[in-house]
Amino acid sequence: MSLLVSACRRLYRHVARTFPREFRTICGDGLEQLGEDVVPLIWQQQGGIGLIRLFADLAFQLPYQYFSTWMDKLKGVLMTTDPFEGTWRSVQFERAKWPADQPTPQQACLRFEATQEGYLMVAYGIVNGQAVAERPQTIIADGRRRPPLDLSGRPIPGVPAGALGFCSRPNPQTLEMGAEAEGQVLGAGTYKVSPDGKTLTVTNEGMSLKGPFKQTAVFVRVVPDPYMPQE
Repeated sequence: MSLLVSACRRLYRHVARTFPREFRTICGDGLEQLGEDVVPLIWQQQGGIGLIRLFADLAFQLPYQYFSTWMDKLKGVLMTTDPFEGTWRSVQFERAKWPADQPTPQQACLRFEATQEGYLMVAYGIVNGQAVAERPQTIIADGRRRPPLDLSGRPIPGVPAGALGFCSRPNPQTLEMGAEAEGQVLGAGTYKVSPDGKTLTVTNEGMSLKGPFKQTAVFVRVVPDPYMPQE
């Protein structure tokens, strides 16, 4: 029966190679090696009935793993557990309201990463043909006022002494944040995700070096997210 065992080992190895790439990436060559090791043992201990059970299980697992992989991909495309989390790309700026002392970006992106306390927001883009990035910002939407600090817990250069930042979340689709000093609002912004979760409208207003301003930008969700592992 050595020919039968050898044939079963080859068949098991061949079927193992047809499993989804995601599954094989996790298992490495373990599934193929399993066939090499387990087929002779099952033949010795259980005979033909054992081999039938082995291949029956393999036949069940193959479509199940493909179905599971497809469902994971579908969830990743169609479902977002958090309305803000992910990467957003600008599609529109209201130039007439843009600060006079700030050039309008040719391209801008926002990325929200969920944390235990709220979000880490990173803004970057292209201004005057050069890549730029703003200081990452921690967002805690509990309505409390806190001194603006960098990710290391140190004061941010250029922020007035005594300034306090705040953020609230009036509904799941909206963040309202700003900063004040000595009872005067320095700037405020609203981040609002559309009901379908596909667009983000950002409105900021405050005081620049050349006077008050109000700016609005519209972003669209980037799908697939460039910061998530892709096929």
